[in-house]
Amino acid sequence: MPGSTTKEEQISCIAVDDEPRALEVIRLHAARTPFLNLQRTFRSPVEALAWLKDNPIGLLFLDINMPDVSGLSFRDLAGPSMMIIFTTAYSEYAVESYEQDAVDYLVKPIRYERFLKAALRARERQLAQRPQLQPIPAEAKEEDTLSNSLFIKSGKKHFRLLIDKILYLEKDGNYLWFHTPERRLISRFSMGEALDMLPAAQFMQVHRSFIVALPHVEEVEVHQVKIGGHSIPVAKAYREALMARLAGRG
Repeated sequence: MPGSTTKEEQISCIAVDDEPRALEVIRLHAARTPFLNLQRTFRSPVEALAWLKDNPIGLLFLDINMPDVSGLSFRDLAGPSMMIIFTTAYSEYAVESYEQDAVDYLVKPIRYERFLKAALRARERQLAQRPQLQPIPAEAKEEDTLSNSLFIKSGKKHFRLLIDKILYLEKDGNYLWFHTPERRLISRFSMGEALDMLPAAQFMQVHRSFIVALPHVEEVEVHQVKIGGHSIPVAKAYREALMARLAGRG
């Protein structure tokens, strides 16, 4: 379980579901999670939309199947400013929910272990939006030039990353995590967009969710590589090309 959480670190949230029992489950789970501040629950999506106009929140637990206004329509009406965790009894909506940039998708009945995993994903995304990153060391600033760095938008700010410092990129829904030895940043990029802006000689996709910096590869195993102490999976379709690139033949 996460440790003590200050008020500033809490995620304000509401839950919208036409089923009273489903709302009670979310209320009980949220009460067990220190970093969640469940402010209200609503059975009516129309009432929830009216309340949200004057009460901004960070996270919304939203049922997909509701009368009058579906969860997917509610997302469009509420706007993109808040994170969404969809809840439903029907797993076939999973793809649509992720197209809505959902943090996660919970299938009822919702177990607390699964609820906590989704909440932690929301917390990680929230923390990534805050200016809590370590400053770039002075020696790195001396090396920094426009030709070997990128400006990455994370939250409302842009941060400069030295390309040579990037270890690997990791897909998270419609976002990518940029991992370096000192920090990591989350930003809205597709894998293709990231590959287009990175030097092709240094970076390669090795999995549907990972791009690695070839100069930082430390070890190669059958199904993975190690970079900065992290194990990165390598899909079979990329293995031969990866070995050729590392051997200088690619």
